[in-house]
Amino acid sequence: MSLIGVPVLSNAQDNAELGTLVAADQRPRTGNTANVDWARVATEDTTRRIRVLDLLHSAKVRTPTDYYNAALIFQHGLAVEDIRLAYSLATVAYALDPIMHDAKWLSAAAWDRMLMMQGRPQWYGTQFVRHDKEPFELYVVDETAVTDEDRRAFGVPTLPESRAKAASMK
Repeated sequence: MSLIGVPVLSNAQDNAELGTLVAADQRPRTGNTANVDWARVATEDTTRRIRVLDLLHSAKVRTPTDYYNAALIFQHGLAVEDIRLAYSLATVAYALDPIMHDAKWLSAAAWDRMLMMQGRPQWYGTQFVRHDKEPFELYVVDETAVTDEDRRAFGVPTLPESRAKAASMK
């Protein structure tokens, strides 16, 4: 089978390098992030995205897990184009493996982030914002775009649950 000109092999092994890249991507974002040097992380994120593009161009992204891992790295991009690619890659991942719930959630989160970066209301309610030292809040949601049933289908909390999460975030 071929997808966007890249062979997708049902018996292919997950790309171990992508797994390593994701582990590095997640390390500063896990646990206490109070002392993280986000400028350094942004530089490292850019390096990872460049490497993932190389892997995509050399047809080394082949399995649903590979597409998910590539999407996760692009989800932390700084440009709308990065997030658009994250959305596309996550969508491919769950199209190849419909029970890959993390990929469905990531496609919703990437869609929301893409909308947010364009100054538009998000649909699913996955994005939170914080202004200076103010408490976190749920970024503006278009409550008519999708239903809580749609959110559940993508593994996203309902809007009341997301608002409660924002209230509990530090």
